[in-house]
Amino acid sequence: MAASSIAELQALLSRGKEVLRPVGAGHSFTPLVTGGAHILRLDQLDTPLVLDLCEGRARVNANAPLHQLSEALGQEGQAFRNLGDINVQSLAGAMSTATHGTGRTLPCISAEMTGAKLLNGNGEVIEVSTEDLPGVQVSLGLLGVLLEIELNTVPAFNLRRRVGVRSFDQLLESMHEKWLAHRCYEFFLLPHSGKGIGISHDITEALPDKPPLDLDALGLGVMKLASKLRRFHPGIQKRLLSLMLKLQGEEDFTGESWRVLSSTRAMRFNEMEYHLPPENAAGVLKEIAQLIETRHSDVWFPIEVRQTAGDSAWLSPFQHGPRVSIAVHMHAAQQYEGFFRDCEALFRTAGGRPHWGKLHGLTRKDLEELYPDLGRFDALRARMDPKDRFLSPELARIFHP
Repeated sequence: MAASSIAELQALLSRGKEVLRPVGAGHSFTPLVTGGAHILRLDQLDTPLVLDLCEGRARVNANAPLHQLSEALGQEGQAFRNLGDINVQSLAGAMSTATHGTGRTLPCISAEMTGAKLLNGNGEVIEVSTEDLPGVQVSLGLLGVLLEIELNTVPAFNLRRRVGVRSFDQLLESMHEKWLAHRCYEFFLLPHSGKGIGISHDITEALPDKPPLDLDALGLGVMKLASKLRRFHPGIQKRLLSLMLKLQGEEDFTGESWRVLSSTRAMRFNEMEYHLPPENAAGVLKEIAQLIETRHSDVWFPIEVRQTAGDSAWLSPFQHGPRVSIAVHMHAAQQYEGFFRDCEALFRTAGGRPHWGKLHGLTRKDLEELYPDLGRFDALRARMDPKDRFLSPELARIFHP
């Protein structure tokens, strides 16, 4: 249901005992919303995009999408410090799942929350206290409905984006050096090609210029075709990928930060992402590449690698970080379970923590070992939502000990 006012939400809470689950843009792969008697759409709440603004700080509509908030902040000369590469998510959804971009000194978007207004399970609209803030920053919608979020901002800025094709070995050997050298850096490893694509972003005073054609969708289409041709001979796949990468060339352009950081993902896929201690990332990437070559030759989606600074939120995968994030994908039409299971074993052995919005198979016991403050979050949830109005059956496996 689409709620149009806080009073409507309070009325819904005051009657019945059904589970209510707030939904953002539906970007998560994990079943964070399913199982609720009512799925709450919050994009119709009558709240301005930006409620208050001062230097380095903004209070905004928690349920507005990131691209709308980015544009509104930009008109006021301010910006998010960093963003992920998808900007259709709601701010509340992105923060509640610890969504992140990349940058050795840049934390995930949740860490930028400095305050919030929340409708809790008792039907009370409260201002989140300083003591409770580390629990609210990453909360999976379990504490109530986020209505307003106060967050850190920076003066609006432009980014210079540079893209280049490099060998697998070059990307692994230079990744920590690149994270030191660039504000934002990430790379994608292309299975069966021996190569990948490195992407850096740096602040510039230069004015925006015309971006190159977005060839991501075309590239994925070529990789999908090359995988199908593999059945005739593996060499055909490798030659087609080599030709595609030669045509990729080098990119170099400048634009507004939020426009440069975001991209379109039209092709459907399934995804697993784990956040690892930086010193373990290279070894795990080599093992995944070996897995693909020897046991999962049908994997053709790129492997994404980023780094994020640490923070102090109780459920943040980056708590006491930094962490290197490795994301594996498979096309939506493919059976992903075997590949993801094998990758997850590598991630767990390397001390990884899963992305809350991506597929994983961890239990309550597993997460207790990874999150020392899980008990503190339980206590906060019991206080904020004592009747379990926001606890779905799926989430109860983890958050109802």
